[in-house]
Amino acid sequence: MRKVIQVTTYPFGLCGLKPRKTLESSGCEVRYNPHGRRLKASEVPELVSDAHGIIAGTEPYTQEVIKRAKNLEVIARVGVGLDSVDIETCRQRRIVVTFTPEAPADAVAELTVAHILNLLRGIHESDRSVREGTWNRYLGRLIREVAIGILGVGRIGKRVARLLGPFSPQLYGCDVEPDLEFGQQVGLTWLNHQELFEACDLVTLHVPLVAQTHHLVGESQLRAMKPGSYLVNTARGKVVDEKALVAAIASGGLAGAAIDVYETEPYEGPLSKFDNVVLTAHMGASAYHSRYLMELQAAEDCVRVLKGQPPVNPAADEDFGIRPKRLEGQYQPTLLDVAKAYEAIAETLPASRGGK
Repeated sequence: MRKVIQVTTYPFGLCGLKPRKTLESSGCEVRYNPHGRRLKASEVPELVSDAHGIIAGTEPYTQEVIKRAKNLEVIARVGVGLDSVDIETCRQRRIVVTFTPEAPADAVAELTVAHILNLLRGIHESDRSVREGTWNRYLGRLIREVAIGILGVGRIGKRVARLLGPFSPQLYGCDVEPDLEFGQQVGLTWLNHQELFEACDLVTLHVPLVAQTHHLVGESQLRAMKPGSYLVNTARGKVVDEKALVAAIASGGLAGAAIDVYETEPYEGPLSKFDNVVLTAHMGASAYHSRYLMELQAAEDCVRVLKGQPPVNPAADEDFGIRPKRLEGQYQPTLLDVAKAYEAIAETLPASRGGK
C-alpha cells in the first residue's frame, strides 16, 4: 500500500509546478486540500486521519489530531511558525516536524517596511480621502526622523534593519541572544524589553509565538510608548494583547498600528473599526518567490522523511521555545532575565555604532 501525503495548506503549486511534481513523483498517493481555502480546525482531524505525511499550513495540529492520525510520520510546515503544532505529542509519537525558516523571511521583512512607510506617511488615509472626494494631503514623517525599535532581531528582524538602513533611521533592538557584531554593522543600539517601547516612535515585532512570548506586548509596554507612536506586528497575533492594543488606539495613546496577524483568523474584531489601523490578511509570506520556496522545501523534506532520509530543515526544541535543561553550574537566561542582561550588555557597547 502506498503512503499518503495530504496537502492541507492552500494554495499549493500556484507559484510553480515543482512542489507538486516533487510530491507526485515520490511514489506516494498525494491528496490536495479539497476545500480551496484555509482549513477550519474541525476539518483537520478527518482529512489527515490516514496520512503518513502532511504538507501543513497554519491550521492546528493538536494532540487529538495527531493521535487520530495513526500512520503519521512527518508534518512539513509551509512556513516558519510552529505554534500550531503540539510538539510534545509529536515527540511521543516520534513524528518528525519540519519547517521553512529562510524561505518567507524576505517577504515578511518587505511587508514590514511597507507597513512602516504607510503608517509614517498616511498613504492609506490619503487613498481614502481621494476616493471620498476630500483630497487631504496629510503631513507625515521621514523615516530618518523616527526611532524604530525591532523586537526580535533574528532572521526577519535583521532583514528589516538592513532594508531600513538607506533611510538612516535611529535603530534599536531587543533580542534574547543579541548579535553584537550585527548591531555594530547596522548602527543598532541594544535595549531591554521595556526600554525599547519607552525609547522608540515605532516598534515592529519579529518574535516567534512560544509560551514565553504570549502577550509579550501588553498594557505596560503600550502605555510606555511616546504619544503619537506606532506598532507593527507581522509576527504572530498572540504576541500582542489585543484588548490592550484596542485600548491604546481608542485612547489616542498610539497614533496607529499595522497588523498582519491576529489572535483569531480570519479576523473580525474591533481593530477593524479604526481608520488609523492598517489590517492585512496574514500575507507576510505571500510573495510568489517566497511561497514557491516554502512549498518546495516543505515538499522535499516531507518526501525525504517518508523515504527514511533526514530532513534538511527539522524543527529543533529552540524553534518551539523549548530550551535545554540547565546543567549544574550553567546559567541559561529566560525572557524574564532579558532586561538585566541587556542592561549589562549596553554598558559594554561602544558609544558610536551599535551603542549610541
